[in-house]
Amino acid sequence: MKVRQALLKYISPTAPKELKARLASREYAEEPLSPEDEVTVLFVLGFDKEPDVSSRARKSFDEYPAHLLIDALEKKLDPAVIRRIAETRREDEAVQTMCFLNPWTDDETLKEIVETGPDEVVGVLAEERERFLEKPFLLDSLKKNPLTPYLLVSGIEDMMKDARAKAVVEAEAGKRGLKDTEKLSVPKELVEDKKVDEQNIYKLVGSLSMGQKVKLALSGNKSAREVLIKDSNKLIAVAVLKNPRITEEEVLRLTSSRGTPEDLLRQVARNKEWVKNYNVKLGIITNPKTPLTISVKMLDHMYDKDLVKLAKSKNIPSVLASTARRKMDAKAKK
Repeated sequence: MKVRQALLKYISPTAPKELKARLASREYAEEPLSPEDEVTVLFVLGFDKEPDVSSRARKSFDEYPAHLLIDALEKKLDPAVIRRIAETRREDEAVQTMCFLNPWTDDETLKEIVETGPDEVVGVLAEERERFLEKPFLLDSLKKNPLTPYLLVSGIEDMMKDARAKAVVEAEAGKRGLKDTEKLSVPKELVEDKKVDEQNIYKLVGSLSMGQKVKLALSGNKSAREVLIKDSNKLIAVAVLKNPRITEEEVLRLTSSRGTPEDLLRQVARNKEWVKNYNVKLGIITNPKTPLTISVKMLDHMYDKDLVKLAKSKNIPSVLASTARRKMDAKAKK
């Protein structure tokens, strides 16, 4: 694999064992490495001849913070590092999506992601069809994924048969002069933690491609998240919920809004960490767009005072209110 010259002092066989041990444990005497450099160093040290160093490095790599992994996957990484990330984070939809979108991901890793990826990854494929013109073999992998809709496969097949579509894509890429490093880049002001003028945000977001919007949804700052969570494309809005930087306050505001789509409420309800927050649970239950199968089940976790309010409420489905009354009646009989 190829490693930046500046990193050799950390990972070469002649590097001091003490230094490598500190790096393997993510302990720094100086300024920490950037996420892309750090995951590269941890990956290489995972194969170090010193068992203590290699075991620490593998543990640090496997437990590396998700939001930093996403930052690293925006940059150029060796394909072997990306493959390892994809293998260790199979259940993380955001990381899997970023691995798919990274232009340096090797073909074998791409095929595995496409074949086994969750519905969020399949959703990206539905919008990023140009990848199939670059890598036609991915269509066979897509067909093997049980989550892939027939219409998606059919649409991609039609596109690939149309030589003119390929010519248009190639001509557009040539006209814009895009480099690999630019395909996934997003405005820095929408990633860094600072407030951005709302009008400027809409202008910047409107100029992004589908892949760039997904990347921004997964890694953007609060200003970007506030805009993208309202995107009409379900995939982008759901990607915002996968952003490791999203706060409970934002989630609570989402569940309390009557304008929140059912799909987003389902996603919130599936997150075990978020629903530990009582107010988030209450927001889900009282939101009229929450599916009854979810809200009724959550009644078991409500305080009595809130069950009483729900039993009398005219702002929730009658089935939910009557279920709350029955639960109160059952408690009164005990």
